[in-house]
Amino acid sequence: MADRDLNSSPVDATATPATAPAPAAPLEMVRRLVAAIDIGSSALRLDIGEIGTQGSVRLLESLRHGVRLGKDVFTKGRVEQDTMRRCVAIMKNYSRLLKEYGVTRPDQVRAVATSFAREAANRDMFVDRISTATGIAVNVLEESEESRLTFLAVRELLASGGLLDARNVVVLEIGGGQTILLYIRNRLVTVAQVFRAGALRTRELVTAAGATGAQLKGVLKAYAMELVEQIHQAIPAEKISALVVMGAGARFAVEQGGAVPLAAESRLAVVPAAKLAEVAEQVAPLAVESLVRTHKMAFQDAETVAPALMSLTQVARALKVKELHIARATLRDGLLGEMAMREHLAVGYEEQVIYSAQTLAARYGMDAAHAQNVTVGALALFDELQEEHQLGSHARLLLRCAAILHDIGQFVNARAHHKHSLYLIQNSELFGLTRHDMQIVATVSRYHRKALPSPAHPEFAMLSQDDRMTVAKLAAILRVADALERTHREAPRPMEFRREGERFVIVLRNMEDLTMERLALKDKGNLFADVFGMIPELREVRTDVPGGVTG
Repeated sequence: MADRDLNSSPVDATATPATAPAPAAPLEMVRRLVAAIDIGSSALRLDIGEIGTQGSVRLLESLRHGVRLGKDVFTKGRVEQDTMRRCVAIMKNYSRLLKEYGVTRPDQVRAVATSFAREAANRDMFVDRISTATGIAVNVLEESEESRLTFLAVRELLASGGLLDARNVVVLEIGGGQTILLYIRNRLVTVAQVFRAGALRTRELVTAAGATGAQLKGVLKAYAMELVEQIHQAIPAEKISALVVMGAGARFAVEQGGAVPLAAESRLAVVPAAKLAEVAEQVAPLAVESLVRTHKMAFQDAETVAPALMSLTQVARALKVKELHIARATLRDGLLGEMAMREHLAVGYEEQVIYSAQTLAARYGMDAAHAQNVTVGALALFDELQEEHQLGSHARLLLRCAAILHDIGQFVNARAHHKHSLYLIQNSELFGLTRHDMQIVATVSRYHRKALPSPAHPEFAMLSQDDRMTVAKLAAILRVADALERTHREAPRPMEFRREGERFVIVLRNMEDLTMERLALKDKGNLFADVFGMIPELREVRTDVPGGVTG
Protein backbone atom coordinates (compact mmCIF):
# COMPACT_ATOMS: atom_id res chain seq x y z
CA MET A 1 0.00 0.00 0.00
CA ALA A 2 1.25 3.47 -0.85
CA ASP A 3 -0.10 6.95 -0.22
CA ARG A 4 -0.86 9.05 -3.28
CA ASP A 5 -1.09 12.83 -3.06
CA LEU A 6 -4.04 13.87 -5.18
CA ASN A 7 -3.35 17.59 -4.98
CA SER A 8 -5.33 18.94 -2.04
CA SER A 9 -7.81 16.11 -1.87
CA PRO A 10 -10.40 16.87 0.83
CA VAL A 11 -9.74 13.53 2.50
CA ASP A 12 -6.87 11.07 2.60
CA ALA A 13 -6.78 8.55 -0.22
CA THR A 14 -4.92 5.28 -0.14
CA ALA A 15 -3.74 3.98 -3.49
CA THR A 16 -2.39 0.59 -4.43
CA PRO A 17 -0.45 1.09 -7.68
CA ALA A 18 0.59 -2.07 -9.47
CA THR A 19 2.68 0.00 -11.86
CA ALA A 20 3.66 3.64 -12.05
CA PRO A 21 1.38 5.92 -14.07
CA ALA A 22 2.37 6.14 -17.72
CA PRO A 23 1.38 9.52 -19.12
CA ALA A 24 3.29 8.91 -22.35
CA ALA A 25 1.95 5.42 -22.98
CA PRO A 26 1.69 4.25 -26.59
CA LEU A 27 -1.71 4.50 -28.26
CA GLU A 28 -2.23 0.73 -28.11
CA MET A 29 -1.71 0.77 -24.35
CA VAL A 30 -4.07 3.72 -23.90
CA ARG A 31 -6.80 1.89 -25.77
CA ARG A 32 -6.63 -0.99 -23.31
CA LEU A 33 -6.82 1.09 -20.12
CA VAL A 34 -10.20 1.41 -18.45
CA ALA A 35 -11.53 2.89 -15.22
CA ALA A 36 -14.55 2.32 -12.99
CA ILE A 37 -15.87 4.83 -10.46
CA ASP A 38 -18.40 3.74 -7.84
CA ILE A 39 -20.14 6.60 -6.01
CA GLY A 40 -21.67 4.73 -3.10
CA SER A 41 -23.50 5.48 0.12
CA SER A 42 -20.34 5.71 2.23
CA ALA A 43 -17.47 6.33 -0.21
CA LEU A 44 -16.28 7.22 -3.68
CA ARG A 45 -14.04 4.54 -5.19
CA LEU A 46 -11.91 4.46 -8.33
CA ASP A 47 -10.29 1.43 -9.95
CA ILE A 48 -8.01 1.70 -12.99
CA GLY A 49 -7.25 -1.48 -14.90
CA GLU A 50 -5.67 -2.84 -18.05
CA ILE A 51 -7.52 -5.24 -20.33
CA GLY A 52 -5.51 -8.36 -21.13
CA THR A 53 -5.43 -10.27 -24.39
CA GLN A 54 -8.12 -12.73 -23.27
CA GLY A 55 -10.43 -10.14 -21.74
CA SER A 56 -8.97 -10.35 -18.23
CA VAL A 57 -8.45 -7.14 -16.26
CA ARG A 58 -5.26 -6.35 -14.34
CA LEU A 59 -5.81 -3.79 -11.59
CA LEU A 60 -3.31 -0.94 -11.79
CA GLU A 61 -4.56 1.39 -9.09
CA SER A 62 -7.39 1.60 -6.57
CA LEU A 63 -8.51 4.66 -4.58
CA ARG A 64 -11.15 5.22 -1.92
CA HIS A 65 -12.50 8.42 -0.34
CA GLY A 66 -15.02 8.21 2.48
CA VAL A 67 -18.04 10.49 2.02
CA ARG A 68 -21.29 10.00 3.94
CA LEU A 69 -23.70 10.41 1.06
CA GLY A 70 -26.02 7.80 2.50
CA LYS A 71 -26.28 9.64 5.81
CA ASP A 72 -27.58 12.71 3.97
CA VAL A 73 -30.08 10.88 1.82
CA PHE A 74 -31.33 8.29 4.31
CA THR A 75 -32.01 10.97 6.94
CA LYS A 76 -32.84 14.10 4.90
CA GLY A 77 -33.83 12.76 1.50
CA ARG A 78 -31.24 14.73 -0.44
CA VAL A 79 -27.49 15.29 -0.83
CA GLU A 80 -26.43 18.31 1.24
CA GLN A 81 -24.46 21.11 -0.43
CA ASP A 82 -21.31 20.53 1.64
CA THR A 83 -21.35 16.84 0.73
CA MET A 84 -21.92 17.69 -2.91
CA ARG A 85 -18.94 20.06 -2.97
CA ARG A 86 -16.80 17.37 -1.34
CA CYS A 87 -17.78 14.84 -4.01
CA VAL A 88 -17.07 17.29 -6.83
CA ALA A 89 -13.59 17.97 -5.40
CA ILE A 90 -12.85 14.25 -5.18
CA MET A 91 -14.10 13.63 -8.70
CA LYS A 92 -11.88 16.45 -10.00
CA ASN A 93 -8.90 14.68 -8.46
CA TYR A 94 -9.98 11.40 -10.04
CA SER A 95 -10.29 13.17 -13.40
CA ARG A 96 -6.72 14.51 -13.10
CA LEU A 97 -5.41 11.05 -12.27
CA LEU A 98 -7.22 9.49 -15.22
CA LYS A 99 -5.60 12.05 -17.52
CA GLU A 100 -2.18 11.03 -16.14
CA TYR A 101 -2.92 7.49 -17.22
CA GLY A 102 -4.25 8.60 -20.59
CA VAL A 103 -7.76 7.43 -19.77
CA THR A 104 -9.59 10.29 -21.47
CA ARG A 105 -12.15 8.80 -23.86
CA PRO A 106 -15.74 8.39 -22.62
CA ASP A 107 -15.72 4.70 -23.56
CA GLN A 108 -12.76 4.12 -21.21
CA VAL A 109 -14.57 5.28 -18.07
CA ARG A 110 -17.75 4.14 -16.36
CA ALA A 111 -18.92 6.13 -13.35
CA VAL A 112 -22.02 4.99 -11.50
CA ALA A 113 -24.01 6.02 -8.44
CA THR A 114 -26.00 3.48 -6.44
CA SER A 115 -28.89 3.30 -3.95
CA PHE A 116 -28.47 6.72 -2.30
CA ALA A 117 -28.72 8.43 -5.71
CA ARG A 118 -31.87 6.55 -6.69
CA GLU A 119 -33.54 7.97 -3.58
CA ALA A 120 -32.04 11.48 -3.52
CA ALA A 121 -34.55 14.20 -4.39
CA ASN A 122 -31.76 16.26 -5.96
CA ARG A 123 -29.98 13.44 -7.78
CA ASP A 124 -30.17 15.20 -11.17
CA MET A 125 -28.41 18.25 -9.75
CA PHE A 126 -25.82 16.03 -8.05
CA VAL A 127 -25.02 14.17 -11.27
CA ASP A 128 -24.95 17.36 -13.33
CA ARG A 129 -22.58 19.11 -10.90
CA ILE A 130 -20.07 16.28 -11.27
CA SER A 131 -20.42 16.03 -15.04
CA THR A 132 -20.06 19.79 -15.53
CA ALA A 133 -17.01 20.02 -13.25
CA THR A 134 -15.14 16.96 -14.52
CA GLY A 135 -16.52 15.91 -17.89
CA ILE A 136 -17.21 12.47 -16.40
CA ALA A 137 -20.75 11.26 -17.03
CA VAL A 138 -22.32 9.58 -13.99
CA ASN A 139 -25.02 6.98 -14.50
CA VAL A 140 -27.47 6.33 -11.66
CA LEU A 141 -27.78 2.55 -11.73
CA GLU A 142 -31.17 0.90 -11.78
CA GLU A 143 -31.61 -1.95 -9.31
CA SER A 144 -31.72 -4.52 -12.13
CA GLU A 145 -28.51 -3.16 -13.63
CA GLU A 146 -26.73 -3.27 -10.27
CA SER A 147 -27.81 -6.88 -9.77
CA ARG A 148 -26.47 -7.81 -13.20
CA LEU A 149 -23.12 -6.12 -12.55
CA THR A 150 -22.88 -7.86 -9.18
CA PHE A 151 -23.30 -11.24 -10.88
CA LEU A 152 -20.73 -10.25 -13.49
CA ALA A 153 -18.31 -9.31 -10.70
CA VAL A 154 -18.65 -12.58 -8.81
CA ARG A 155 -19.23 -15.07 -11.63
CA GLU A 156 -15.59 -15.96 -12.31
CA LEU A 157 -14.91 -16.38 -8.59
CA LEU A 158 -17.85 -18.77 -8.32
CA ALA A 159 -16.55 -20.73 -11.29
CA SER A 160 -13.01 -20.91 -9.90
CA GLY A 161 -14.36 -22.13 -6.56
CA GLY A 162 -16.55 -24.80 -8.16
CA LEU A 163 -19.72 -23.03 -6.99
CA LEU A 164 -21.20 -21.95 -10.30
CA ASP A 165 -22.38 -25.48 -11.09
CA ALA A 166 -23.92 -26.02 -7.64
CA ARG A 167 -27.68 -26.41 -7.69
CA ASN A 168 -28.84 -23.67 -5.31
CA VAL A 169 -26.41 -20.84 -4.55
CA VAL A 170 -27.34 -17.64 -2.71
CA VAL A 171 -25.17 -14.58 -3.36
CA LEU A 172 -25.66 -11.73 -0.92
CA GLU A 173 -24.06 -8.30 -0.92
CA ILE A 174 -24.91 -6.08 2.04
CA GLY A 175 -24.05 -2.55 1.02
CA GLY A 176 -24.58 0.77 2.72
CA GLY A 177 -28.09 1.45 1.49
CA GLN A 178 -29.29 -1.89 0.19
CA THR A 179 -28.84 -5.64 0.06
CA ILE A 180 -28.54 -7.42 -3.29
CA LEU A 181 -29.79 -11.01 -3.46
CA LEU A 182 -29.01 -13.42 -6.30
CA TYR A 183 -30.31 -16.98 -6.36
CA ILE A 184 -28.33 -19.10 -8.83
CA ARG A 185 -29.31 -22.53 -10.05
CA ASN A 186 -27.18 -24.40 -12.59
CA ARG A 187 -25.25 -21.28 -13.66
CA LEU A 188 -28.38 -19.19 -14.22
CA VAL A 189 -29.78 -16.46 -11.99
CA THR A 190 -33.38 -17.41 -11.21
CA VAL A 191 -34.03 -14.70 -8.60
CA ALA A 192 -32.52 -11.20 -8.43
CA GLN A 193 -33.84 -8.74 -5.88
CA VAL A 194 -32.66 -5.59 -4.16
CA PHE A 195 -33.90 -4.84 -0.63
CA ARG A 196 -33.78 -1.44 1.04
CA ALA A 197 -31.94 -2.96 3.98
CA GLY A 198 -28.34 -1.74 3.95
CA ALA A 199 -25.82 -1.57 6.77
CA LEU A 200 -25.54 2.23 6.79
CA ARG A 201 -29.31 2.63 6.59
CA THR A 202 -29.64 0.29 9.58
CA ARG A 203 -26.97 2.21 11.52
CA GLU A 204 -28.87 5.48 10.98
CA LEU A 205 -32.09 3.89 12.26
CA VAL A 206 -30.30 2.48 15.31
CA THR A 207 -28.66 5.83 16.04
CA ALA A 208 -32.01 7.59 15.80
CA ALA A 209 -33.44 5.09 18.30
CA GLY A 210 -30.63 5.88 20.77
CA ALA A 211 -29.78 2.20 21.36
CA THR A 212 -26.48 1.37 23.13
CA GLY A 213 -24.67 -1.66 24.54
CA ALA A 214 -26.74 -4.84 24.90
CA GLN A 215 -29.80 -2.96 23.67
CA LEU A 216 -27.89 -2.09 20.51
CA LYS A 217 -27.27 -5.76 19.78
CA GLY A 218 -30.96 -6.54 20.17
CA VAL A 219 -32.02 -3.77 17.81
CA LEU A 220 -29.46 -4.86 15.19
CA LYS A 221 -30.75 -8.42 15.41
CA ALA A 222 -34.34 -7.23 14.96
CA TYR A 223 -33.44 -5.38 11.76
CA ALA A 224 -31.45 -8.40 10.57
CA MET A 225 -34.49 -10.64 11.03
CA GLU A 226 -36.53 -8.31 8.81
CA LEU A 227 -33.99 -8.94 6.05
CA VAL A 228 -34.16 -12.69 6.68
CA GLU A 229 -37.93 -12.61 6.21
CA GLN A 230 -37.58 -10.76 2.90
CA ILE A 231 -35.05 -13.32 1.67
CA HIS A 232 -37.29 -16.23 2.69
CA GLN A 233 -40.12 -14.73 0.66
CA ALA A 234 -37.90 -14.21 -2.39
CA ILE A 235 -36.25 -17.61 -2.84
CA PRO A 236 -37.62 -21.16 -3.15
CA ALA A 237 -37.85 -23.28 -0.01
CA GLU A 238 -34.98 -25.54 -1.04
CA LYS A 239 -31.73 -26.68 0.53
CA ILE A 240 -28.98 -24.15 -0.12
CA SER A 241 -25.74 -25.53 -1.55
CA ALA A 242 -23.66 -22.45 -0.78
CA LEU A 243 -24.00 -18.95 0.65
CA VAL A 244 -21.63 -16.48 -1.02
CA VAL A 245 -21.33 -13.04 0.55
CA MET A 246 -19.75 -9.77 -0.57
CA GLY A 247 -19.13 -6.46 1.12
CA ALA A 248 -16.98 -4.82 3.77
CA GLY A 249 -18.64 -6.65 6.67
CA ALA A 250 -17.79 -10.03 5.17
CA ARG A 251 -14.21 -8.98 4.50
CA PHE A 252 -13.88 -7.82 8.12
CA ALA A 253 -14.84 -11.33 9.27
CA VAL A 254 -12.04 -12.75 7.12
CA GLU A 255 -9.54 -10.34 8.66
CA GLN A 256 -10.51 -11.48 12.17
CA GLY A 257 -9.21 -14.97 11.47
CA GLY A 258 -10.88 -18.29 10.90
CA ALA A 259 -11.05 -17.91 7.12
CA VAL A 260 -9.60 -20.53 4.81
CA PRO A 261 -8.59 -19.40 1.28
CA LEU A 262 -9.75 -21.89 -1.35
CA ALA A 263 -6.48 -21.56 -3.26
CA ALA A 264 -3.30 -19.53 -3.34
CA GLU A 265 -3.99 -15.93 -4.39
CA SER A 266 -7.69 -16.77 -4.28
CA ARG A 267 -10.23 -13.98 -3.84
CA LEU A 268 -12.66 -16.51 -2.42
CA ALA A 269 -12.38 -17.75 1.17
CA VAL A 270 -14.50 -19.81 3.55
CA VAL A 271 -15.53 -18.69 7.04
CA PRO A 272 -17.37 -21.05 9.43
CA ALA A 273 -20.81 -19.71 10.33
CA ALA A 274 -19.94 -20.18 14.01
CA LYS A 275 -16.86 -17.94 13.65
CA LEU A 276 -18.92 -15.28 11.89
CA ALA A 277 -21.48 -15.36 14.70
CA GLU A 278 -18.68 -15.02 17.26
CA VAL A 279 -17.27 -11.93 15.53
CA ALA A 280 -20.77 -10.44 15.21
CA GLU A 281 -21.40 -10.93 18.94
CA GLN A 282 -18.14 -9.16 19.74
CA VAL A 283 -18.70 -6.06 17.62
CA ALA A 284 -22.49 -5.63 17.91
CA PRO A 285 -22.53 -3.90 21.34
CA LEU A 286 -19.56 -1.64 20.57
CA ALA A 287 -19.96 2.03 19.73
CA VAL A 288 -18.65 3.18 16.35
CA GLU A 289 -15.87 5.20 18.01
CA SER A 290 -14.74 2.12 19.91
CA LEU A 291 -14.54 0.08 16.70
CA VAL A 292 -12.42 2.80 15.09
CA ARG A 293 -9.96 2.71 18.01
CA THR A 294 -9.75 -1.04 18.60
CA HIS A 295 -9.72 -2.22 14.99
CA LYS A 296 -7.97 0.74 13.35
CA MET A 297 -10.69 1.07 10.72
CA ALA A 298 -12.11 4.07 8.91
CA PHE A 299 -15.14 5.67 10.53
CA GLN A 300 -17.35 4.87 7.54
CA ASP A 301 -16.43 1.17 7.77
CA ALA A 302 -16.96 1.12 11.53
CA GLU A 303 -20.51 2.40 11.05
CA THR A 304 -21.50 -0.50 8.84
CA VAL A 305 -19.55 -3.53 10.06
CA ALA A 306 -21.82 -4.50 12.98
CA PRO A 307 -25.14 -4.26 11.07
CA ALA A 308 -23.63 -6.22 8.18
CA LEU A 309 -22.20 -8.99 10.38
CA MET A 310 -25.43 -9.34 12.37
CA SER A 311 -27.42 -9.64 9.15
CA LEU A 312 -25.05 -12.23 7.70
CA THR A 313 -25.16 -14.25 10.91
CA GLN A 314 -28.96 -14.36 10.94
CA VAL A 315 -29.15 -15.19 7.23
CA ALA A 316 -26.65 -18.04 7.60
CA ARG A 317 -28.64 -19.41 10.54
CA ALA A 318 -31.94 -19.15 8.67
CA LEU A 319 -30.57 -20.82 5.53
CA LYS A 320 -28.97 -23.56 7.68
CA VAL A 321 -25.49 -23.26 6.18
CA LYS A 322 -22.40 -24.18 8.19
CA GLU A 323 -20.01 -21.94 6.30
CA LEU A 324 -20.00 -18.79 4.22
CA HIS A 325 -17.95 -18.18 1.09
CA ILE A 326 -16.48 -14.68 1.24
CA ALA A 327 -15.94 -13.19 -2.22
CA ARG A 328 -13.49 -10.33 -2.60
CA ALA A 329 -15.42 -8.84 -5.49
CA THR A 330 -16.90 -5.39 -5.96
CA LEU A 331 -19.25 -3.53 -8.24
CA ARG A 332 -16.17 -2.04 -9.88
CA ASP A 333 -15.02 -5.52 -10.88
CA GLY A 334 -18.30 -5.90 -12.72
CA LEU A 335 -17.91 -2.54 -14.45
CA LEU A 336 -14.32 -3.24 -15.53
CA GLY A 337 -15.24 -6.74 -16.63
CA GLU A 338 -18.06 -5.44 -18.77
CA MET A 339 -15.78 -2.92 -20.47
CA ALA A 340 -13.31 -5.72 -21.17
CA MET A 341 -16.09 -7.68 -22.81
CA ARG A 342 -16.55 -5.01 -25.44
CA GLU A 343 -13.58 -6.74 -27.04
CA HIS A 344 -14.26 -10.25 -25.73
CA LEU A 345 -17.73 -11.77 -25.86
CA ALA A 346 -19.62 -12.12 -22.59
CA VAL A 347 -19.96 -15.86 -22.26
CA GLY A 348 -23.41 -16.82 -21.02
CA TYR A 349 -24.85 -13.28 -21.04
CA GLU A 350 -27.37 -13.88 -23.82
CA GLU A 351 -28.22 -17.30 -22.42
CA GLN A 352 -29.01 -15.68 -19.06
CA VAL A 353 -31.29 -13.05 -20.62
CA ILE A 354 -33.15 -15.61 -22.72
CA TYR A 355 -33.62 -17.90 -19.73
CA SER A 356 -35.21 -15.01 -17.83
CA ALA A 357 -37.49 -14.23 -20.80
CA GLN A 358 -38.57 -17.86 -21.10
CA THR A 359 -39.25 -18.02 -17.36
CA LEU A 360 -41.44 -14.91 -17.58
CA ALA A 361 -43.27 -16.30 -20.62
CA ALA A 362 -43.98 -19.56 -18.80
CA ARG A 363 -45.34 -17.63 -15.81
CA TYR A 364 -48.01 -16.14 -18.07
CA GLY A 365 -48.82 -19.36 -19.91
CA MET A 366 -47.22 -18.41 -23.23
CA ASP A 367 -47.47 -21.09 -25.95
CA ALA A 368 -43.82 -22.20 -25.88
CA ALA A 369 -43.86 -23.87 -29.32
CA HIS A 370 -45.40 -20.79 -30.97
CA ALA A 371 -42.92 -18.50 -29.22
CA GLN A 372 -40.02 -20.68 -30.37
CA ASN A 373 -41.21 -20.74 -33.99
CA VAL A 374 -41.77 -16.97 -34.08
CA THR A 375 -38.33 -16.47 -32.54
CA VAL A 376 -36.61 -18.65 -35.14
CA GLY A 377 -38.36 -16.80 -37.96
CA ALA A 378 -37.69 -13.36 -36.50
CA LEU A 379 -33.97 -14.04 -36.06
CA ALA A 380 -33.69 -15.46 -39.58
CA LEU A 381 -35.31 -12.29 -40.96
CA PHE A 382 -33.12 -10.07 -38.77
CA ASP A 383 -29.95 -11.73 -40.04
CA GLU A 384 -31.08 -11.62 -43.67
CA LEU A 385 -31.98 -7.93 -43.46
CA GLN A 386 -28.75 -6.83 -41.76
CA GLU A 387 -27.78 -4.53 -44.62
CA GLU A 388 -31.19 -2.83 -44.51
CA HIS A 389 -31.62 -2.29 -40.77
CA GLN A 390 -27.96 -1.81 -39.70
CA LEU A 391 -28.73 -2.89 -36.12
CA GLY A 392 -26.31 -4.67 -33.81
CA SER A 393 -26.28 -7.79 -31.66
CA HIS A 394 -28.00 -6.11 -28.71
CA ALA A 395 -30.98 -5.16 -30.86
CA ARG A 396 -31.09 -8.78 -32.03
CA LEU A 397 -31.26 -9.90 -28.40
CA LEU A 398 -34.13 -7.48 -27.70
CA LEU A 399 -36.00 -8.81 -30.75
CA ARG A 400 -35.50 -12.33 -29.45
CA CYS A 401 -36.99 -11.36 -26.09
CA ALA A 402 -39.95 -9.65 -27.77
CA ALA A 403 -40.60 -12.75 -29.88
CA ILE A 404 -40.62 -14.93 -26.76
CA LEU A 405 -42.94 -12.57 -24.86
CA HIS A 406 -45.17 -10.98 -27.51
CA ASP A 407 -48.30 -12.99 -26.64
CA ILE A 408 -48.12 -13.00 -22.82
CA GLY A 409 -50.92 -10.43 -22.74
CA GLN A 410 -53.34 -13.26 -23.52
CA PHE A 411 -52.98 -14.18 -19.86
CA VAL A 412 -55.07 -11.07 -19.14
CA ASN A 413 -57.41 -11.21 -22.13
CA ALA A 414 -57.17 -12.36 -25.75
CA ARG A 415 -58.87 -9.14 -26.80
CA ALA A 416 -56.28 -6.37 -27.30
CA HIS A 417 -53.68 -8.74 -25.87
CA HIS A 418 -50.86 -6.78 -27.55
CA LYS A 419 -51.61 -3.88 -25.19
CA HIS A 420 -51.68 -6.23 -22.21
CA SER A 421 -48.30 -7.60 -23.32
CA LEU A 422 -46.95 -4.04 -23.31
CA TYR A 423 -48.12 -3.47 -19.74
CA LEU A 424 -46.88 -6.81 -18.38
CA ILE A 425 -43.43 -6.44 -19.92
CA GLN A 426 -43.12 -2.81 -18.82
CA ASN A 427 -43.76 -3.91 -15.26
CA SER A 428 -41.47 -6.94 -15.28
CA GLU A 429 -37.72 -7.43 -15.13
CA LEU A 430 -35.43 -9.66 -17.16
CA PHE A 431 -32.10 -10.29 -15.51
CA GLY A 432 -29.43 -8.66 -17.65
CA LEU A 433 -31.66 -6.03 -19.28
CA THR A 434 -32.07 -2.42 -18.19
CA ARG A 435 -35.39 -0.59 -17.82
CA HIS A 436 -34.63 1.10 -21.13
CA ASP A 437 -34.13 -2.30 -22.76
CA MET A 438 -37.40 -3.51 -21.25
CA GLN A 439 -39.24 -0.51 -22.68
CA ILE A 440 -37.93 -1.39 -26.15
CA VAL A 441 -38.97 -5.04 -25.75
CA ALA A 442 -42.40 -4.04 -24.44
CA THR A 443 -43.04 -1.59 -27.27
CA VAL A 444 -41.90 -4.02 -29.98
CA SER A 445 -44.24 -6.63 -28.49
CA ARG A 446 -47.09 -4.10 -28.43
CA TYR A 447 -46.75 -3.62 -32.20
CA HIS A 448 -46.72 -7.30 -33.18
CA ARG A 449 -50.34 -6.85 -34.32
CA LYS A 450 -53.03 -4.26 -35.04
CA ALA A 451 -51.98 -0.57 -35.04
CA LEU A 452 -48.67 0.61 -36.44
CA PRO A 453 -46.22 2.67 -34.36
CA SER A 454 -47.56 6.19 -33.92
CA PRO A 455 -46.53 9.37 -32.06
CA ALA A 456 -50.09 9.34 -30.71
CA HIS A 457 -49.16 6.31 -28.59
CA PRO A 458 -47.44 7.46 -25.34
CA GLU A 459 -45.19 4.39 -25.13
CA PHE A 460 -43.82 5.18 -28.61
CA ALA A 461 -43.73 8.97 -28.32
CA MET A 462 -41.63 8.84 -25.13
CA LEU A 463 -38.74 7.14 -26.96
CA SER A 464 -35.85 8.94 -28.61
CA GLN A 465 -35.82 9.15 -32.41
CA ASP A 466 -33.19 6.41 -32.64
CA ASP A 467 -35.19 4.16 -30.33
CA ARG A 468 -38.37 4.78 -32.31
CA MET A 469 -36.62 3.63 -35.47
CA THR A 470 -35.24 0.57 -33.68
CA VAL A 471 -38.75 -0.30 -32.46
CA ALA A 472 -40.20 0.18 -35.95
CA LYS A 473 -37.58 -2.08 -37.54
CA LEU A 474 -37.86 -4.82 -34.93
CA ALA A 475 -41.67 -4.66 -34.88
CA ALA A 476 -41.77 -4.91 -38.69
CA ILE A 477 -39.71 -8.09 -38.49
CA LEU A 478 -41.75 -9.52 -35.59
CA ARG A 479 -45.07 -8.91 -37.40
CA VAL A 480 -43.88 -10.88 -40.43
CA ALA A 481 -42.48 -13.70 -38.29
CA ASP A 482 -45.75 -13.89 -36.37
CA ALA A 483 -47.77 -13.92 -39.61
CA LEU A 484 -45.76 -16.91 -40.81
CA GLU A 485 -46.81 -18.71 -37.61
CA ARG A 486 -50.50 -17.98 -38.06
CA THR A 487 -51.44 -21.65 -37.74
CA HIS A 488 -49.17 -22.30 -34.72
CA ARG A 489 -47.32 -25.28 -36.18
CA GLU A 490 -45.36 -27.62 -33.94
CA ALA A 491 -41.92 -26.97 -35.40
CA PRO A 492 -40.20 -24.05 -37.13
CA ARG A 493 -39.97 -24.29 -40.90
CA PRO A 494 -36.84 -23.55 -42.97
CA MET A 495 -37.08 -20.33 -44.95
CA GLU A 496 -35.26 -18.90 -47.93
CA PHE A 497 -35.24 -15.26 -48.95
CA ARG A 498 -35.09 -13.53 -52.31
CA ARG A 499 -35.11 -9.88 -53.27
CA GLU A 500 -37.03 -9.33 -56.49
CA GLY A 501 -37.22 -5.62 -57.23
CA GLU A 502 -39.63 -4.09 -54.74
CA ARG A 503 -40.59 -7.48 -53.33
CA PHE A 504 -39.01 -9.39 -50.47
CA VAL A 505 -39.90 -13.01 -51.19
CA ILE A 506 -40.05 -15.55 -48.37
CA VAL A 507 -39.81 -19.06 -49.76
CA LEU A 508 -41.24 -22.05 -47.88
CA ARG A 509 -40.82 -25.55 -49.22
CA ASN A 510 -43.33 -28.38 -49.31
CA MET A 511 -46.04 -26.84 -47.15
CA GLU A 512 -49.57 -28.21 -47.41
CA ASP A 513 -51.57 -24.98 -47.25
CA LEU A 514 -50.36 -21.41 -46.74
CA THR A 515 -53.72 -19.65 -47.11
CA MET A 516 -53.84 -18.47 -43.49
CA GLU A 517 -50.23 -17.31 -43.56
CA ARG A 518 -50.79 -15.33 -46.77
CA LEU A 519 -53.82 -13.60 -45.28
CA ALA A 520 -51.90 -12.80 -42.08
CA LEU A 521 -48.92 -11.48 -44.05
CA LYS A 522 -51.20 -9.24 -46.10
CA ASP A 523 -52.60 -7.85 -42.84
CA LYS A 524 -49.27 -7.46 -41.03
CA GLY A 525 -46.80 -6.74 -43.82
CA ASN A 526 -47.51 -3.03 -44.22
CA LEU A 527 -45.05 -1.91 -41.54
CA PHE A 528 -42.34 -4.04 -43.17
CA ALA A 529 -42.97 -2.30 -46.49
CA ASP A 530 -42.85 1.13 -44.85
CA VAL A 531 -39.61 0.44 -43.00
CA PHE A 532 -37.63 -1.59 -45.53
CA GLY A 533 -39.15 -0.38 -48.82
CA MET A 534 -40.02 -3.92 -49.93
CA ILE A 535 -43.38 -5.67 -49.97
CA PRO A 536 -43.14 -9.05 -48.18
CA GLU A 537 -44.48 -11.91 -50.26
CA LEU A 538 -44.90 -15.57 -49.37
CA ARG A 539 -44.06 -18.19 -51.98
CA GLU A 540 -44.35 -21.96 -51.81
CA VAL A 541 -41.94 -24.25 -53.61
CA ARG A 542 -42.77 -27.95 -53.97
CA THR A 543 -39.87 -30.32 -54.40
CA ASP A 544 -41.81 -33.40 -53.33
CA VAL A 545 -43.94 -33.49 -56.50
CA PRO A 546 -42.62 -34.97 -59.76
CA GLY A 547 -41.61 -32.14 -62.05
CA GLY A 548 -41.77 -29.59 -59.21
CA VAL A 549 -44.62 -27.17 -58.65
CA THR A 550 -44.27 -23.58 -57.53
CA GLY A 551 -47.23 -21.74 -56.03
